[in-house]
Order: sequence, then C-alpha cells, then structure tokens
Amino acid sequence: MATPTIHDSSATLSVCNTSACLPNTREAQICLPRRQVKVKKRVIWGIEVVEELCWKGWELGKEMTKNLALKNLSLTIQKIKYRPPKTKFFFTVIPQPILLSPGITLTLPIFFRPLEEKEYKDQLWFEKAEGKFYVNLKAMLPCYKLTCPPSLQLPMCAVGDTSEAWFCLENVGDLPALFSWEYSSPFQLHPNAGLLEAGHACRIKVTFQPLLAIICKVQAVCWYGANSKQKSAIQLQAVGKCAQLLVSIKQKQPEDQDCEGCQKVLHFGSVAVGCTAERQIRLYNPSVVSTPFRIEVASDMLVKDQAFFCHTVHGILSPGERKCVSVFFRPETLDVRTMDYISIMPSGCASQTLLKVVGFCKGPAVSLQDDYINFSWVTLGSSAEKPLYIENREDCTAHFQFAIDCQESVFSIKPAFGTLVGKARMTLYCTFRPTHPIIYFRRVACLIHHQDPVFLDLLGTCHSDSVKPAILQPQHLTWYRTHLARGLTLYPPDILGAMLKDKKLEQDTDGTLMIPNEDLENKPPQQYPAIPPMTEYFCDGTSDTAIFPPPVTIEPTEVDFGACPRPEDPNPVPLCLMNYTKGKITVVWTRRPDCPFWVSPDTCDVPPLKSTALRLHFRPPHAGYLSAVELEAFAFYKILQTYSNIEEDCTVCPSWCLTLRARGHSYSAASEHHIPQYTLDAPKLFPAVPPGEPSYRSLLLINKGSMLLTFKLTSKGSSDIILRPSSGVLAPGAHQIFLICTYPKGNTWKQHLFYLQFNFYPQYLKEVSMHSREEPLQLKLDTSKSIFFKPTWVGCSSTSHFTLCNPSRLPLEFEWRISEQHHKMLAVQPTRGLIQPNENITLTWIFSPLEEIKYLFRVGIWIWEAGLPPNIKAPNTTHYYMLRLVGVGVTGSLSVSYRALLKEQELDLGSMLVNSTQSRFLVLVNNSNCTLSYRLFLEQSSPKVISSEPLDLQLEQTEGSMPPRSQDSISLIACPKHRARYSWTISYALLSHRDNKTGEKRELCQVSLEGVYPLLSILDIYAMGSAEGITRKHLWHLFSLDTLNSYLERDPTPWELTYKVPTQHSTSQIPPIFTHLKLNFNFGAAPFEAPPSVVLLALKNIGVVPLDWAFLFPSDQQIDLELWAEQAELNCTELHQMRAQDNCLFSVSPKAGKLAPGQEQMVELKYSHLFIGTDRLPVLFKVSHGREILLNFIGVTVEPGQKYVHFTSTSHQFVPVPIGDTMPPRQIYELYNGGSVPVTYEIQTNILLQVQKQNFDHPIFCCLNPQGEIQPGTTARVLWIFSPMEAKTYTVDVPIHILGWKSALIRFQGVGYDPHVMGNATPSHSISSLDNSSIHFMLMVPGQVLLYCVHQQTVFLSQSHISLGNIPVQSKCSRLLFLNNISKDETIVFSWQPKLLDFGEVSVSPMVGEVAPEETVPFVVTLKASVHASFYSMDLVCKVYQQQLLRQYHKELREWKEEKERQEVEFTITDRKVKTRVYCTACIPERKYKTLPPIKKQQPFIRPTSWSLQIPKEELSWPYPEPPVPGVLCLGLTARAHGTDSFLENFFSEFSCHFLHRELAKKKPPGEKPVISKKEFSHKWAPVSKQKKLLLIDCLAIIIRGLLEDKNFHEAVKQNVAEQVPYFCQFWSEQSARVMTSKSSRHLAPILSPPPKVWQERKGNEWEGLQPPWRKKQVREEEESEEEMEEEMSGEETEEGEEEEEMEKEEMLAWVGLEPTVQSKSQDSLRGRWRQQLKIMIREEQEQDEKEAISRLPAFANLQQELLQNMIQNILVEASRGEVVLTSRPRVIALPPLSGSRWGRSGLPTPGCRGRAAPSPFHRGFLSLRIVTPDPPQTPQAQHKHVEAPRLTAQHSGAVPLGPGGLTAHSPPPSPLPSPPPASRPHPHPHSKAS
Repeated sequence: MATPTIHDSSATLSVCNTSACLPNTREAQICLPRRQVKVKKRVIWGIEVVEELCWKGWELGKEMTKNLALKNLSLTIQKIKYRPPKTKFFFTVIPQPILLSPGITLTLPIFFRPLEEKEYKDQLWFEKAEGKFYVNLKAMLPCYKLTCPPSLQLPMCAVGDTSEAWFCLENVGDLPALFSWEYSSPFQLHPNAGLLEAGHACRIKVTFQPLLAIICKVQAVCWYGANSKQKSAIQLQAVGKCAQLLVSIKQKQPEDQDCEGCQKVLHFGSVAVGCTAERQIRLYNPSVVSTPFRIEVASDMLVKDQAFFCHTVHGILSPGERKCVSVFFRPETLDVRTMDYISIMPSGCASQTLLKVVGFCKGPAVSLQDDYINFSWVTLGSSAEKPLYIENREDCTAHFQFAIDCQESVFSIKPAFGTLVGKARMTLYCTFRPTHPIIYFRRVACLIHHQDPVFLDLLGTCHSDSVKPAILQPQHLTWYRTHLARGLTLYPPDILGAMLKDKKLEQDTDGTLMIPNEDLENKPPQQYPAIPPMTEYFCDGTSDTAIFPPPVTIEPTEVDFGACPRPEDPNPVPLCLMNYTKGKITVVWTRRPDCPFWVSPDTCDVPPLKSTALRLHFRPPHAGYLSAVELEAFAFYKILQTYSNIEEDCTVCPSWCLTLRARGHSYSAASEHHIPQYTLDAPKLFPAVPPGEPSYRSLLLINKGSMLLTFKLTSKGSSDIILRPSSGVLAPGAHQIFLICTYPKGNTWKQHLFYLQFNFYPQYLKEVSMHSREEPLQLKLDTSKSIFFKPTWVGCSSTSHFTLCNPSRLPLEFEWRISEQHHKMLAVQPTRGLIQPNENITLTWIFSPLEEIKYLFRVGIWIWEAGLPPNIKAPNTTHYYMLRLVGVGVTGSLSVSYRALLKEQELDLGSMLVNSTQSRFLVLVNNSNCTLSYRLFLEQSSPKVISSEPLDLQLEQTEGSMPPRSQDSISLIACPKHRARYSWTISYALLSHRDNKTGEKRELCQVSLEGVYPLLSILDIYAMGSAEGITRKHLWHLFSLDTLNSYLERDPTPWELTYKVPTQHSTSQIPPIFTHLKLNFNFGAAPFEAPPSVVLLALKNIGVVPLDWAFLFPSDQQIDLELWAEQAELNCTELHQMRAQDNCLFSVSPKAGKLAPGQEQMVELKYSHLFIGTDRLPVLFKVSHGREILLNFIGVTVEPGQKYVHFTSTSHQFVPVPIGDTMPPRQIYELYNGGSVPVTYEIQTNILLQVQKQNFDHPIFCCLNPQGEIQPGTTARVLWIFSPMEAKTYTVDVPIHILGWKSALIRFQGVGYDPHVMGNATPSHSISSLDNSSIHFMLMVPGQVLLYCVHQQTVFLSQSHISLGNIPVQSKCSRLLFLNNISKDETIVFSWQPKLLDFGEVSVSPMVGEVAPEETVPFVVTLKASVHASFYSMDLVCKVYQQQLLRQYHKELREWKEEKERQEVEFTITDRKVKTRVYCTACIPERKYKTLPPIKKQQPFIRPTSWSLQIPKEELSWPYPEPPVPGVLCLGLTARAHGTDSFLENFFSEFSCHFLHRELAKKKPPGEKPVISKKEFSHKWAPVSKQKKLLLIDCLAIIIRGLLEDKNFHEAVKQNVAEQVPYFCQFWSEQSARVMTSKSSRHLAPILSPPPKVWQERKGNEWEGLQPPWRKKQVREEEESEEEMEEEMSGEETEEGEEEEEMEKEEMLAWVGLEPTVQSKSQDSLRGRWRQQLKIMIREEQEQDEKEAISRLPAFANLQQELLQNMIQNILVEASRGEVVLTSRPRVIALPPLSGSRWGRSGLPTPGCRGRAAPSPFHRGFLSLRIVTPDPPQTPQAQHKHVEAPRLTAQHSGAVPLGPGGLTAHSPPPSPLPSPPPASRPHPHPHSKAS
C-alpha cells in the first residue's frame, strides 16, 4: 500500500511506489524510462542462483541465449548435477557434474529456439547431496500490462477541504498502452486518460474532496489494452471528518463575553474618530484534520459604513494549531455605538461562530475658557489684548479654526487655527484694534473637526475725543438675545425708551423689556432658545435660512472678481445694503490700508426700512497675484453714537457685524497657476438623522504646499448641500475646516457630489462624493410576524424566543402593549427597551394557558427614535407593528419507562451490598405534547426510618423540566445501611411558573432494593493424603462446617466491619481479633513424617453479589516493620505461631479469591506432619464486606509406633427415633485411627444394660459391634440402635477403651418422639431428597464435584450427590447419571472403586470404561437396602486417568517386566574388571541390614584432568514405572431405610414407587429338605422368666375379660358372620391361593402385570451375543432363577393335569347317570360338543391361574424391573444425545376397540382377527408408556406431583424415575457437547430389545 507523507490544503502530497516518479513536481503527467528490474536471486544450500530466466522480444526461427550463473557462497566445494529441460525448445550443453569451489561462479548457457508464437515454460533441475531444486525457464509474448499500487491511503481531510496524493502507473508490458480511469466521487484523478509507452511510468494525481464526514473507499479501475478490455485497479481510501474550530477572545476585557453556549461579544470600548483600534481573537483547531476557515463581516447596506474589518479573510489551521486573528475598529461617525457581527465559518458542515463586535466612537471635546471676551472701551488708535484658553478634554487629536479673517477684522485671534492633542490646553491671544469710535460686537465660530462649533462673543467700545458711544457690556448681550426672541430688536433705543415710558413695555425681574400680557392666560414671556451650534452656524442670516430675521443684510455676500490681469483695474461690483429696522443705522467698514479690496463709501447712514448702494473695488498690486479676503462692517443704531442719548440702559443694542467675502487674481489667461498641494479628509457618509432633520459633517483641508492655496465651491455640484465656508485662502501649512449640511430625503441612499476648485484654476478640481439617506424607523421582525408556542400544560408556562433587528443607523426605543385581559396568559421580557443600530436582541415571550383550549393573540409594538422626550411622540416619529401569537393549552402527566421496570410501576434495583453505593437511572417519560416542569418526592415505605435519618436512596435532582415526547434520566443513588428489603415510593408534582405553586402529588413508581451481605457457603469437603481414611461425614464434623455455614449466613457485626477488606493493620505477632466467632478446623492426626493431610473445601457464593474471600494468617495482618521496631521478647504462644508459619505447617491454596454469584471454587488446606505434638494456628477467614470468623487450625502429629484414636468430641447425638417403632434404624458412630499401628477398641456395654433395666428391660441403646480393630489411617464404623420407649431425651456415658492406650468417656444422647403428636413435623417426614436443612441428621452432605487432577476439571459428573430420601427396607433404588468429558483431544479412562457396606449393597454399572473427547457416558448407581432399617451415607470414588498416560504406563510396565524376565535368565561372564550394568530393582534380594563400608582414610578430592575418563559412573537401576496420578471424582449417596410397616404408615403414597428386591433361593437338589438351625430354634423358643410369664398372663386375662364383657364387640362379630362375600373374592382361585400359601412371605411385593407370551418364547441363545461383559454374571443368575421357576411350573402342571383327568371322569360319570339307557346319535354328538367346550373352559382357567402365579414370582418381578430399567435408560440416553425430544407434544394412538367377538377370554385371537396377536396387559402398559403418559395413582399427593412435575428433556439435570422400582435417571447438565457416536452407546439389556 502506498502511504502519503504530507497532508495540508496548501501543501502538495506525493505518494509513489516506484523510483521512476519525480517528487513534487507541477506536471500532471511525467513519463520516464523505468529502471531495469533487478533479477531476484535466492540461495539454496550455499548456491546462489536466480529464480527464473525469462526471454522477451524473441522472434520465430531465431535462437536466443541466456546465461545462468551459479555461485558458491559456502566454504566447501559443492558438487552439482543437472538435467536438461524436458521440452525441445529449451536446451543446454551436455549435462556433466559440476564442482564449484568457494566463491567461484559458473555460467551455464541456456538456449531457446521458438517454433510457434506462444508462451513457453520449462524447468531446469539441479541435484545436490542435500536435495533437488530447479530454475524456471519462461518465454513470454509481447503483452499489455499496466501496474499500479493495490491501494492508496489519502490523508484525512475536513469536509469541504481537499487533500491530494500521487501514485505511479507503470507500463511493465512490451507495448504502448492507452489507458483511461473509471472512478466515482469524491475522488478525482488527473490525468484520467493518456498513452503510456512501454517501460515508462506516469504520475497520477488523486484529489479527495469529501462532502460528508464518512469513510470513503472507492475502487478506481484503469482500462487499457486492446479494445480496453484489460484492467488494473487501485483501492482509494480516505476519511472525511467534520472540521472543528473553537473561538475565544484574547486578553479579555470586563465587558467581553466568552462563555460557552452564549453569544460571544468583543468590546472595543471608546475609540477616537478616525483612529483604529485592534483586538485579537484566538482560533483553535481541536480536530485531527486541517481546518480551512473564512471570516466574514456581516454585509451592511453600504460597504462604506463598515467600521469593523478583518484583514484575515481566510486561512487554514493545522491539527492542534492555535492562531490569533486581529479585528480592527475604525469609526467615522461621532458619538455612535456601533455594532456588527463577524462570522467565523469552518469548511464543510461545521457550525459557524457568530462574534458580536461592539465599539463606541468618540470625538474631541474642545471648549473655550470663556464664552465671551469683553474689551470694554478702548481709545481710538490704541488696542487691547486678552488671553483665552482652549482645552481638549478627550484623548484624541482635535483640529480647530476660528471663522474670522484676522487681517481684515478689528478683532484678531492668535493663533486662529491649530491642533490640540488629547488632554491638552492652548493659550490664545485676542486683540482688539478699533478703527472708528463705535460699538463693536462679533460672534466668532470656532470650527472643530469632528465636533460641533464653539462660539466666542467679542465685544468692545471705542471712544474718541469727540465721540463717546455707550459702553457695551455682556449684560447688554443677554438683554439683546431676550429682546431678539421677543421681537424688540428692530426698534431703536429711543423708541423703546418712549414705549417704556408710555407703559407699552414693561421690565421683568431681569430688567428685560417685554410686552405687557393683556390676555387672560398668564403665559410666561418668551426667552432666547437654546440653539444647536450647527444650526446657529448655518442659519446665521447670510443664506436663505435664518433663526431670527436679520436686521441688516448685504448682498451679495461673496464676490469673485476672477482674473483681473494688470494694468487695468476691474470694474467695481455693486452691493446693496438693506436696513430692516425701525431706526436709522450707520454702517462702518473696517479696511486695512493695503488691502486690495475695499468698499465705498466706507461709512454711510441708512434710514429705517431703506437700502443703500455700495461698490466693491479690487486692485491687485501686481501680476500673478491672487487673494481672498473677508471684509468686515459694523452696523449700529445712530442714536447709540452718543451715550447721552440712552435713557434706559436695557435699551442698548450691540452692533451687527456684516461680512463680505471677496476673491480675485491677476493671472493672465496664458500663465500657469501653481499646483496645489493639499490633503482633504472627507467622510463618505452623512450621519444618520431622523426624517426631516439636517445632517452635518466636517471636512479638513490642509495646505501641504509652500504657497497660498485658494479654494472655492463650484456651482456644478449638488445643490442640496451647504458647504461653509464656500471659499477662502490657506496659508502654507494652514488647514481649513469645512462644515457641510444636507437634508436627507428618501429611504434610499443618495449620492452628493460637489467640487472644490483650487488656485482659481479650472483644472484644479477636487470631486467629493458623500451619501445620505433619510433613516427609516423600522424593525425586522423574526418568524414573519408570527409566534407559535409549543403546547403548554395548563398551569405551567412555555417560552418562545423572538428576535428584533434594527436595520437602521439610529437607536430606537420599543414598547410592547398587551391588553389587560391577556396579562395573565401572555407576557414578554423585556416589555420595552433600547435597540442600537444594527443590533439583534432576543425577546422572551411567556405563554401561560388557563384552560385546555387554543389561544390566539394579537399584540402591537411601538417604536420611535431614541432620546425623544416621553411626551413628544408625534405620529410621524412613531411606528406600529402587529404580532400574531398562537398557543394551545393541554394537560399531561409523567410516567416511568417500562423498559427499566421489572413489572408495572415497580423499579427493582436488585440486590446490593450493604454500605455500598450504586447508581441507577430512572427514565422519566413525558408522553404528552407539552413541556412539564416537575418536582419529585421520595418516601420510604419499608423499613421504617426515623425522620432525622437520611434515606438510603437519594435523587440526584428533584426538579426539572421535560420537553414533550421526551425522556429524562434521573440518577438514583442507593446506599443500603442494613440487610433488609427496601421499598420507596417516588411521587411527582407539576410546577406552575405563573404563581410558583405545586400541583397535586401523583405516584410515579415503586422502587425496591434488597440490601444483602456476601453469602458464602461450604458445599463439600474431601480429604486426601494422610487424612484420606477420614470419611466425609466425619470430616464435616471435624471442620465444624455446619456451624461455619450458620455463621456465614448471619449479618456481620459493626465490629467485624472495622476493616471491610483484608488489611495489614497490626504491629504485634498476634493481631487483634474483631470477631467473637471462633471455630476449629481439625485436620485429624497422622504419624510423624507422614504425607501431609490435605483437605479440599468447595466454596460457593450462594448470594447474589460478588464477594472476595481470604484466609489471613497472622503474618498477613501484620505491618512490615523495620528490624529495630520489632518486639524482642516473644511468649510461648507467639513462638508456637512463628514455628507453624515459618515451617509452613499449615497452608492454604489459594489464600484468597473472588466468586461471582453462583460460582464455586476449590480451596486446598494442607497440614504437614513435621513436629510431634499438637499444632495450632489462628487463621482469620475474612469475607470482604461480610463476616469475619476466627478459625483455629488444629493438627496432631503422632510419634511413630504410638497408638492414637482421634475423638472429635466427647458427645454424640443420635438421630431422633419415633416411639413404638418395631424396627428402629441402625446408626453409626465413627472412630478414626490416626496412629501408625493398628488399635483395638472395646466399648463397655454393661452401662447399657443398666439403662435397659431402668426402662422395663427394654434395650434403649444397643451396640452391635462393641469390639473391633482399626487399621492405621482408617475409620471404624460402630453400629448402634437407639430404640426409645417414651418421648424424651435419653443420655448415657459410655467408656470406650483403646487397648494399650487411654480410654475416653463419650456421652451418647438420643431423642424419642411421638409421631402422632408431631404429625407432619416429624423428622421422618422432613428427611427427603429436597430437604437439607437438618444439620444433625446429615442425611445429605452438601457437595459438588471436587476434581483434583491435572485435567483442570475437564471431566465431571452430571450430579455430584444422590439423595434417595426415605426408602423401604429391601428396596432396590437406581439412579442414572452421566460422566462428561469436555476435553477436545483427551480420552478419559474411569474406574469406580468398589464400596463395601456393613449392611446393604451398592453398585455402579459400568465400573470401568472410556470417555471419548467431548462425549458423555451414562452409568447407573444402584442401592439394595438390607432388611434392617438404617441410615446410608457413603462416598463413591471414581478415579479418572488420561488414556495417553495410562497407555504410556502400561507400555513402560510391559518393558519393565520383559527386562525383569531377561535379567532373571541372562548372565554374562566377564573378566575381573566387571562393568556395571543396568539392573532391575525388583531382582535385588531384600536385606534387613546393610553392610557397613570399610573404614579407611578419606582421600582428598583432586580435580581430574578429564571428567569423562577419571570419574566413575554411578550404578544405574531400572526403576519400577509409576502409575499416573489419577483424578478423583466423588459421588455422595445418602438414604434412610424404613421398616415396611413404618414406611407404609408415613409414606404410603410413595410405596408404589419403590421396587422390593427379593433374593432368589438357590437351586437345591431334588428331595433335599430344609434344615432348621439349632440357633434359630433356640432363639425362637428361648426360655422366659417367671416375671415375664406372669405379666403376659395378666395382660391377656384383662384383654379377654374385657372382650367378653363388651356388647359392641359381640354385635360386631355377629355382623361379620352375616357379611356378604366382597367383590375382590371373585379373583380368588384355589390354585393361586395354594401357590401364595406355599410361597407366603412377610415381605410385600408390587402387583405387576404378567409379560406376554412372546417374551418367554424369545429366551434363548440369540441374545447372548448382545450381552455386555458386565452383565454376564447377572444374566447367569437370572437364568438359574428362570430354570427354577420352570421346574416349579412343570410340577404344578403335572399335578393339575392329574386333577383335570379326575374331574373329566367325574363329569362323564355324572352325564352318564343323567342320560337314559337308550341314546340316539344326536345326543352323543351333543354330549361330545359339550365335553369339548368344557375342556376349553377348564384349560383357559388353568392358563389364567398360571399367569397369576407367574406374575407373583420374585424372578418375574426382577425381570420386569430390569426390562423397564433398560427401556427408560435407553430412552434417556437417546434424549441426552438429541435423538429423542421428550418435551414434544405426545401423540395419542387410538387402538381399535376390544370386543368379545374378536378376543377370547384366553387372550388368543378369534378366527376373525386375521392373525393379530392379543396385547397382554403388560404389552398395553408398554404402549402407553411409549406413547401416552400413564395416569398416576389416584391420591392427592400423586395428583399434585403429576401436575407439578415438568416433562423430561435432555437438557434437564436431576433425578428421573426409570421404573416402578424407584430407578431414577440423571440427565447431564446443559453443555455444548455433541451427541456421542453410536459406538459408545451402552449395550441394551438382553430383555429390553423392544426399547
């Protein structure tokens, strides 16, 4: 596979698999000669040779030769032989042997001579001593062949991005090839077609551009060759991933917002107008692919108005790369809060990030120190100067300029223009130089760039010697402005004074004149209004607009003389001066002497409401002169020229300043004007204004040249703008501030063009373009002016978001108006507010339905321009929008997902460990159509809790909200504190957001939990090693496993849970114990240096939670300390424990483990007999989070040769026995010999006789074998019979003497009970195969499979314990089990060990066999109970071997025996130096003593020169082969045999389920009589004491006397005599009664149907070949019993035949006596027929009697039981293999009805039956067994069992009865075992062929 090396959208990627490809070139296709392919060579046995020789480009008839080189790479001479090729087309030189020296190369020529145009193939074989090898010879035709890599993996690529890779397409053929590519998207190949010469390679470029985030695998096919039929494919693989881009703000400011999930806001703060601010955002690519991105600023309606911009428009981020991007803010509009949105969009389908940018534009804040400068009065010819401070309070640069021509005015300001940096102040000097003795006043505007103008009032008075006008004061200006507002300025002071005298005018409190108010309405007098600076500047009366009518005007205000070349002077321009006042005014022009412009006359008087003509003159001083000046004139009332004329000071009026702009130049038409050098700062847009309002902007013109610069506004520009000043002159370095005004009209953008001409030259024009529009008061409403609420629960609220957008450039205010009737159902937040230009705000509508209906609302929103007074909302400034809202009120409820519930409305958390924590999710479901807000409540039902205690179940959240049709997971955290069944109720209530009220509580679900502790149980125990002789029952008591299991079932105490898990916590040798539970683990006793006593324990987790267990030795609980910290002095107990631990006397393997619920584990406990005496070691058995029990490991080591009997305890408890039991059970007491020598025990029984005398000479305790011998390591079983007389507890202390050793006093205790009082609670009823709760009886030792072998438990039993329960005596019970081998390759050989019982018999069939891999073998376990009532408890041991190891052992044993025989007969005569040989150890004679070696000096050991020559060899022996160690399988068998009477009394319904086995009497010689032994006779007629006789006589006398006197008894006897013959007497026959009388027995047998006759006829030699070896003995016994039965039947038939003859004779005589003497022939024939029918009837009765007699024979009953056993066994075996399905529905086969006409009484078919055999009762029973389930016994218990019992399947494990005799089958557990082969099936019983 070709693999790319680089991946980047901006980089290239080159992938190539051949060296012919050039790296990273721009050409799409490169064809270069391919390098010569190296010949592949190989080395075979040191010879280097090529793999094949190939001929290409050959021609017919020509011979071509190639050389084959053979090189010897080894260090020896190589001899090689070769054979020539087989075909005639390849040949070489004559073959001859080749000898190659090391490093030499031999060249062998190979010739090829073609005869046809086809491909040739052959082989050249070489032969060496090591073997043969060959070289392929091949000749190929010219062909097309293009090769490419099999696959190409392109780099991962982001969706929307592209990645590239290259690979090489090579032409390895012999012909030029045309190729074309076939592929699919999203891959592109270039070039997709072309021509490739032979031996050349082409670089193919692959481009991958995914549209989705998927894994793309596309096969590109290259078609080439003739007709493009050949192809070569390449697999293109690439992964498209979604790009991710995280945006964050770098260097966050307090105003910034950069929270996840919220709108990101980037604040620039306040930025000076015209300046640029920079902020940075950080982009991070967390994905594994490069992420292309682009940044877009939200498109405005006009690009020129964009204040935010970003230079980085697009880019690429590598995986994990971080990049900072700068965002700039350059405001152009003053005092505007600018907002915009920047979108950062990754490529593909990734979501974009919207960044909100906010900035505020601030301009300069320039102010003057004073609003006016009062020069007071100045003498003519002098001047006055005053300072003035100008200050810039902002931190941005300010350009200012005073609108005054300081050279032509009497007032001058220095400097008249300048620049103020931020936070700076400048001192200005104002000078007053009057030219005439008049009043001077001029309001000068200070123009500031990006700021409204500031006005300065200049006033002064000039006095001469003759003229002294009134002195003008600032107060006069205040009165003047008030008079101006009241219209009194057009009257001269004398008229005002006269009117004041005449009471036509009044003075207010300020001294201002006012017209008296004659109206009733008391209106306040008018005041001078606050005029905006821009309005005052543009409406100064010089244009068509003015705030107040000007009193004096001059026209024109601007005069352009144009070109006035010298020497002629231009004609003067006429001017018109108009007086609008009611008084006579005087106009005085202030002219500079050298000014080229002047007005004549310079002083004139103008009558009231009159005008006068003036002339403006221009005289340039020289050629090439240009000038522009502002001429100044002052007009005032003539009466003010003398201050004495003023009577009232308030009537003084300031003068009016008139200005005239004049310009002209003296350039000739041919002369060139100097080029202007300037900069013009002109904005693109006018500020936003409301409709009808003017918009103002400022421009800045700077003269960058060294000459004067004149400018003027040309007339060809737009007429809807006003530019002030329209003309002027600029000195070098000076600047001019323009103010421009326009009145926007229309909502569309309008362009304004105007032109500035410089230096009076038409070519020097500057075009200025500006745009304006009338800003509409409008909003953009989201969702098309409609809002749809989601369905809302009645009583709750739902919200819906609504977006408002302000597309205008004006801030707007809005207000929602909701009607009063909808206030409870509808609300909006916020109700009113301010929305900035280009801002989007989100409103939240809240809908709260009151009813379950549909709602429709119409709500209006009013918007107006922000900043207007509340009371000023004219209709044209307020807009109205209507919004439609739709909502639905619904009802709903919550529920719990039923997937998490075990049953309806209940959540079961299962079982939990106490004090553990578990989380579980409760899935809430909202099936309604509305969002529900809820609150959860938790109440504990059980167990009851105290209110102050926290609950054991906690809710992670109790409140929340759920969308409609959704689910929400609530975490339930449970931590049970006690072992109990917990129950909680979870309820909920719906919340209302309108009034914060909680609804009605409703039950949600029930939560249950079972708090549990870990439960561990000991299932089984097994002993090995020295303790192998201890029975499992005895071992169970030695280890106190009943008590241990009872302890493990209880709850741990808090003290035991101090350390919940095994912990090293102690520093002492004896760790502290946190439990009061102590038990003994007694390993028994064994001799010194005997094999270790090994005990295997089977542990099982019977709980429902996993658990950890551990056996902690004292050292496991100690903390590792340094040597200096350990305790120096140890006591005896600590030393004893240290010895036991250091020498590993006790060991546990494994010491710890983990068990899942139901899991089992085997633990090995070992005790080594290394020290004589008793060893003890406290071991703590710890179950994590559970019980902690101290186990005292106890072991005894006996001195060799010493007698020792191990007594478990000093008391023994017998099983309770009912009183009055005629056959009490036999019970066992065990004695274990733990020594190394046999011991003899003797039980002192005289104490038992004392108890017998105390109980009316009744044997309460009886020991059957009080004496005996116990072999070493074995257990003696002492039989006892406990027979109580009363319902009480009997106790006796019996000494047990061990001869040669000490004695022990054991207390035996038994309990007698009355079964009639206890009823079903009697122990006999509780002892069954299903009841294992009884501890004392131990009828059923808990067990599982214990496997201790190398097979790792690959072999196991289907059931490890069989409990037969309660059985009658002499019963035969069988169980069918299976031995499973789950190994895949090992055959297992098993062998059952025979088990001898003190009473009864147990057998396993088969005893020996093999189990193939993954096979199952059935076997039957049979128990034959003895005639004595007793307890059965035994362990059957099965040894398991590996067949392979067993065969190896037999092979070694056979070889050992052969070697032994050879050594016994073979001898060798040698010389004196006899060599040692291997001999057999068995042939060496055994010697009691060995000869001591001779005493000699020990020679020092000197290392020899050669070990092999000097060191003598040790003697070798031929060891006896050791058999393989078998695995052990234990099968426990328990039962209790009851006497027949007791069993019938307690278990009557179960009696028919058991088969009573009768031993057949042995065949005796004819004529032999039975011999009665004297012992029996003497026992039967033993002498009786006198006391007993008297007691018997008295009892009988009392009984008989009572019967004689009892009248009821007399009547009962009479009724019995008169009673009718019962129904069952019909089945009585004399023959059967005779047979039953002769064969009477006290035993009961089940009545079975006799077998059909066909079964008796098939007994013969035909079945002998089918008998298995293990059945031969049983068959022989059955044959003997059958022969005996036949002899008895033959004797009976002989007797019956004689009786028949006698009866016939009697009948004949009777017939003869009845007939008359003379008889006819008809009568004779009738008598013959009668006689024949009578014979037939007699024969049928005889046959029926024979069948009844046979059915009652023991032999027949045994045969029938074995037949049924084999039938059911075969059926179950087939079912276990899957051949029969027992769970399928049974099919009922309806037999034809039986009629008397077809079947006779004898059971033989009538002639009409067509030869069909009559089914016998047994045959009919067999059919019903195979087809129809037979009806159970009609008893209540049997009926119940029939209903409850499941059908048998091959997968079920357990006991299944095989027949009426109690035989039971155990099918194997479910496992993936295949059905065994037919060869491994068990052989059928000879009498069960039908099965």
